[in-house]
Amino acid sequence: MTDQRTTPVFTIQRRFDAPIERVFDAWADPVQLERWSGPTGSQVTVLTGQIASGETMHSLFTAADGAVMHTLVRYHQVDRPERLVYDQSFADAAGNIIKAPFFDVWPHVMRTDIRFVADDGGTRITLTWTPVDATPEEEAMFASMMESMTGGWSGSFDRLDEVLAEAA
Repeated sequence: MTDQRTTPVFTIQRRFDAPIERVFDAWADPVQLERWSGPTGSQVTVLTGQIASGETMHSLFTAADGAVMHTLVRYHQVDRPERLVYDQSFADAAGNIIKAPFFDVWPHVMRTDIRFVADDGGTRITLTWTPVDATPEEEAMFASMMESMTGGWSGSFDRLDEVLAEAA
């Protein structure tokens, strides 16, 4: 019997009042990324690596409540200023992929695909997040958390708006 399930895809869009090159650079420069990445109240610190096709980046994430997690990002496509594609996973302090620290069931790898489009002096992005090689249980948990993901990404985008406004 053939597996007929469909992998869930999370999609969010946002328009920023900044030129496409500026918005792209906020995603592709580790120093800028640290200033806005993560939900409101959190902090991301890049530990190693760089943002380039074929490269990896290991980061420390400190949540608003003080919880500490690591992430590992593997960049597949960095095409300035139109597109970023990367796989994101939770990691240990050494950069090894681990199980998510907050759920018993969660995809080990998430594919992030961001499209940047110039929009009347600003930039519209479309971000999709898709589990990679996830079990049916992991996909179901991912699908059940889409409202929470919208809140998390919206908080990050609010912070990005502030960073972009400072540079204007």
